[in-house]
Amino acid sequence: MNVAAVDGTGKTQKDDERRAEAVLRFRDFSVRFGMAPPSVRGIDLTVRAGEIVGLIGESGSGKTSVAMACLGLLPKQARVSADLFEVCGTDLAAADDKALTRLRGGDVAMVFQDAMGALDPSMRIGRQIGEVVTRHRGLKGEARQRAVLDLLSRVRVPDPERRVRQYPHQLSGGLRQRVAMALALAGEPRLLLADEPTTALDVTVQAEILRLLRTIRDEFGVAILLISHDIGVIAQTADRVAVMRDGEIVETGAAEEVLLRPASQYTKMLLGAVPKVGSRIRHRPADAPEGEAGPDGKAGPDGKAGPDGKAGPGRRAGADGNAGPDGSALFAVDGLSRSFRSRGHAVHAVRDVSLRVNRGEVLGVVGESGSGKSTLAKMLVRLDRPTSGRLEMDGADYGKLRGKRLKSFRRAIQMVFQHPAGSLNPKLRVATSVREPLATSGVTGDEARQRIDEVLAEVGLPPEAAGRLPHEFSGGQKQRIAIARAIAARPEVVVLDEPTSALDVSVQAQVLDLLLGIQRAEELTYVFISHDLAVVQAISDRVVVMYAGRVVEIAEAEALFASPAHWYTRALLEAVPSPDPRDRPEAGAVRQADEASRDQQAQGQGCAFAARCPKAETRCRVETPGLSTVRAGHAVACHFPADEETRV
Repeated sequence: MNVAAVDGTGKTQKDDERRAEAVLRFRDFSVRFGMAPPSVRGIDLTVRAGEIVGLIGESGSGKTSVAMACLGLLPKQARVSADLFEVCGTDLAAADDKALTRLRGGDVAMVFQDAMGALDPSMRIGRQIGEVVTRHRGLKGEARQRAVLDLLSRVRVPDPERRVRQYPHQLSGGLRQRVAMALALAGEPRLLLADEPTTALDVTVQAEILRLLRTIRDEFGVAILLISHDIGVIAQTADRVAVMRDGEIVETGAAEEVLLRPASQYTKMLLGAVPKVGSRIRHRPADAPEGEAGPDGKAGPDGKAGPDGKAGPGRRAGADGNAGPDGSALFAVDGLSRSFRSRGHAVHAVRDVSLRVNRGEVLGVVGESGSGKSTLAKMLVRLDRPTSGRLEMDGADYGKLRGKRLKSFRRAIQMVFQHPAGSLNPKLRVATSVREPLATSGVTGDEARQRIDEVLAEVGLPPEAAGRLPHEFSGGQKQRIAIARAIAARPEVVVLDEPTSALDVSVQAQVLDLLLGIQRAEELTYVFISHDLAVVQAISDRVVVMYAGRVVEIAEAEALFASPAHWYTRALLEAVPSPDPRDRPEAGAVRQADEASRDQQAQGQGCAFAARCPKAETRCRVETPGLSTVRAGHAVACHFPADEETRV
């Protein structure tokens, strides 16, 4: 393995000497659990002081086992073998419990994916960090307090004097992750393990945390082993990269070398599966008929609609919400709002949303956490009732349906959830789960069995899958089962709420392609909800952008991503991590939400984005903008939309 240190321009000789020091050295390292095949097999890995090494791998690749091994936290049944197994000068193969205790939180620290789970919910922030400062640095009293405030300041936590008195639940997800980083740095570690530290964060917060990791490396001189399944995250952060597959490192080297000129076919496959902003999935299965896009992503021989007369890939519905591909709008929402009561106050999850969804189109809905997109999804399928507004399908108000009429309606609109394991009954075999919506629609006996066989084949599962239980399938296969269940009763609309966010990138690409193939075969309309802009663009005809419960922009996918008119949409696009390590943007102009902006959102006063917007003026804080047309089919809710010169 190539373990040469990354060159540092402008570094002193002392910097170079420190950088040459290896803080992690594994040689022929393997981990085995019982009689099962090794979860990690014969890897060589070196991390040097002052560098960030990215460890990329899909689920089950063994990357988390590597992280746990660095802390001596592998389960007791794990058997480790290695020619060299050393972290920060400690031979972990020979280390006793006392040595491991000194190592953890001292020379080696870890930042986990779930910051809320890593922090004590019953202890104030200042005390949690202070205990680590005392244990590993021996500081007490005022010296300890100064150290805590300094740590919070250095990880860019605003107003640290106030934060030290708060509990974890009082902080946003991004602030909790910053506090978790301060906690990890409190023992002055030489090696920081970051295991999927941004997976649960919104894209704009993720961009800030990635910049912070690089700052931590520079200011603290700490080495970082960054573990992620997200190639964009690794590309934006790492100096060197190691790619894992089935417990082995299949490729390693400088980030630019591996990600721009990969030698391994597996690395090439991973890079090819990453959805990129600016691309759109246009292919169908290889046996797609002429007129549909082929596997090369280009239009078929005639470049026209398919033989069924529906719009082919690249043939888009009207972005202005008028007639869809076959000349009709399938369903619409008008003035839809949903509020909840919390501590005597109204919390507005969705505010005055009006949309038309065209028959046969894919309408993408994108937004960060708290934007209202999942609440909107639940109202669309009548899993939640709006506080006000109208839900209309084929001209009828289905928001008022009750009893048998509502039960009958549910056949027409189905939903696929983010976590398939949670939406499938673990005690029911696949055939039984898929049969349930059929029975509700009055389909039984041989007809039901035939339909079950059809949909399982359509989602790419073998016939024998019908007799198995959910736990016998991988995450991607579970999502295929959930899709089969959703389409079994031949609905007109399927609402998909983050259907690929829990999947590995290669599986995600397969599921997106599967969804588009099913849409054509079943003549479906999709409402596709996600926080991932690249995924939304890849599959959508039109895109709706939501912020703080409101629609702030709506347009055809190509137009919106090429020329966003709302400053929030622009910020989202700028924050998407590029898989090109040469493309590392500086800090964005958009500020993160603080208490003032959240109070403004709660009051419904002015533009909800004003407190974060780089172009906000007084009018924005007092007057709520409505949707207005900036060009045909493109509407934006902004008093001062981005002009052509400033759009990305």
